Amino acid sequence: MKYENYLSQLSTLIKQEENAARALQQICSKIQQDLEHYDWVGFYFMHQESKKLHLGPYAGKATDHTLINFGSGICGQVALSGETYLSDDVAAEENYIACSIDVKSEIVVPLFLENELIAQIDIDSNISHAFNQDDNAFLKTLNKMLADRYGKDLKKIVAF
Repeated sequence: MKYENYLSQLSTLIKQEENAARALQQICSKIQQDLEHYDWVGFYFMHQESKKLHLGPYAGKATDHTLINFGSGICGQVALSGETYLSDDVAAEENYIACSIDVKSEIVVPLFLENELIAQIDIDSNISHAFNQDDNAFLKTLNKMLADRYGKDLKKIVAF
């Protein structure tokens, strides 16, 4: 896999950091800085009762989208489907919620804990066609590492 060595670095960070929220913030900052086509990196957390996604740790430009309804935009679609969504050209998406006019492509990968969708990692790029199956595999592996290490602590990151 393209990101195998990089995942090893992230694994070390995850093993060393006891606090789940700090780890997610460090990961967002690290991959946003290290991977040039990852312009915005953030985690959204599921709130089943309100049917809203709540923004957690992120790195990149500030966003007004701190709450997203299930079904709205790419993140909201992933909340309903539980499947990765990769958009090569967000301008072509009917249900896209624009965070910035600079964003050209996006990938959203669900994060599961014991078969329950609890969060998702959202990556925006200012380059069209920025993501591929290597990015998908990398982010799925990262999410699994986070779920394995922090477990139920991930559910406590965003207070409901």
